Amino acid sequence: MAFSVTGDKENVNMVFTTWEIGMDIQHENIRVVAVQRQRQGWQLRHWWQLPLPEGTFSNGLVMNTEALTKALVDWRKELPLRHQIRISFPGSRTLQRPVPAPDKRLSEPAREAYIASATARQLQMTSAQLCWDYLPSQDVADPHLIVAARQTDVAALLKSLAAIRLYPTTLTPGASALPTLISPCRLEKCQYLVHQEQGHWLWASTEPVPRWGWSDTNVAPTIFDLCQQLKTEPGLVALSHAPSSPVSADILSLDAWQAFSRLQPPLPRNGAEFTVAIALAIGRVFS
Repeated sequence: MAFSVTGDKENVNMVFTTWEIGMDIQHENIRVVAVQRQRQGWQLRHWWQLPLPEGTFSNGLVMNTEALTKALVDWRKELPLRHQIRISFPGSRTLQRPVPAPDKRLSEPAREAYIASATARQLQMTSAQLCWDYLPSQDVADPHLIVAARQTDVAALLKSLAAIRLYPTTLTPGASALPTLISPCRLEKCQYLVHQEQGHWLWASTEPVPRWGWSDTNVAPTIFDLCQQLKTEPGLVALSHAPSSPVSADILSLDAWQAFSRLQPPLPRNGAEFTVAIALAIGRVFS
């Protein structure tokens, strides 16, 4: 699922020349990974970790636009002309709601209008106040799942990025990008991929139609509490820790860097901090 999609369409000649970039914005810093698709697989081109002053973000919202643009302006000059960038959007600012399927006899514009209206009613907002997308759900009764964010939240971030001529291909909840790691990291036997940040968990299932979400560590303090919440066993979970800490012997390690066929040292000291950035960079976000 992604907001502000301008498309991932590339012609054959661009596949090997365009930098694909994933950017994961956190309160304390910005993690960025640039890759290129080669015949042998994904090649790492560059990684960056850009510090942010305290107070730049609060609860996922941009509070200091000047600080954000200052952190990115010099980095922006390093990008080649041909690039596509996918940026994480905070899960805590994202809403998910199931909606009934529209009449199949409706045209696509009419179906979208129905879904937008149904979503707005559920959230007690107008359609104009929302950025939204919909995707298939595993729920037979409500086969569409709406994923939405407030238009003001999205617009504020896009405005800050546009000030330094940075125009993302997508803004997407970080958790929804995790399934792109399943195949390249050989994690098909897991039930869930989980990434831990300061204060929250991101998780996604490995089902053909992945489920994904965000959980506060106040509600699920440990990975074992999260497993109970997800109704799964620890042995069926692959985990990465952005706060550097050992992974329990009962749980598989999620190493997103295994997705690359070629790496260029030096690599970051705590590579797990880049899990979401890598997931965003290496391919289309699951939607």
